Amino acid sequence: MKYATLLLVISFVVLSACKQNKKEVIAQAPIKTEIVLTKLWETDTLLKTCEAVRYDKAKGVIYVSNIGGVPPTEKDGDGSMSIISTEGEILNQNWTSGLNAPKGAQFYNTKLYVADIDDIIKIDMTSGAVEKRIHVENSIFLNDVDIDRNGDVYITDSRDSKVYKLVNDEVSLWLDMDGVNPNGILAEKDRILVASYSKGDLIAINKKTKARTVIATGIVGGDGIVAIKEGYIVSTWPGELFFVDKMKPGAAATKLLDTKDVKLNAADIGIIPEKNILLVPTFFGNKVVAYQIN
Repeated sequence: MKYATLLLVISFVVLSACKQNKKEVIAQAPIKTEIVLTKLWETDTLLKTCEAVRYDKAKGVIYVSNIGGVPPTEKDGDGSMSIISTEGEILNQNWTSGLNAPKGAQFYNTKLYVADIDDIIKIDMTSGAVEKRIHVENSIFLNDVDIDRNGDVYITDSRDSKVYKLVNDEVSLWLDMDGVNPNGILAEKDRILVASYSKGDLIAINKKTKARTVIATGIVGGDGIVAIKEGYIVSTWPGELFFVDKMKPGAAATKLLDTKDVKLNAADIGIIPEKNILLVPTFFGNKVVAYQIN
């Protein structure tokens, strides 16, 4: 009888422990991250076909690339770079002029690198003057630019599905991404992220092995990429903004905003990280719109 009672007690303890474990597993289920965008300001509509924005923390200003007349492959010399304030005031509309169709841009030290059809434009940031035009042989549609901590410049060619690398003003093919049509690019410590315009994937590429991993899907028309604490925000040229949760690799991105109905594009976005402000160039909208990220 005592033996039977002992077995009964042990069974009860084991059952209770199992139930407790189940409760703990349920409690540890992943929590959905929600990102909300609240409009803060917009510039005047004087930034003709604005394509990319980049924030300069040291100077407290934002650089804007303006394609000017379209199509964006026309070597017409009417493209420019503008400078605006962090409150949306246009400070210098023609800081750099005489470009063709400037798109993605990024700076390192005192040099700003801009993709311009089949050239990389190197601009002296102290004056806004073009210091050098670096031609990229066989390129078709250079689009976005980012720079890693070593100062190596990475450039996408969206129409030819290639990524180029610029080191000490010497350019070389870094990766052929046939069929991917990489647009937006973001350089991290050990990997390069690209947004596929045609496939809608956000792809991470290992810098050393060049192995690829899809970290998000469902972003067709992918354009700009910015990093936030919770993951990434990716724009689509037609006019959408998506959130990519770093805790859900490979999952479909979450749509945050859609301005297609009001015919506002969302081109190569930028960010003011210390204030959590997203900067959206609206292309044919000819203005930059800022949103608080909450």
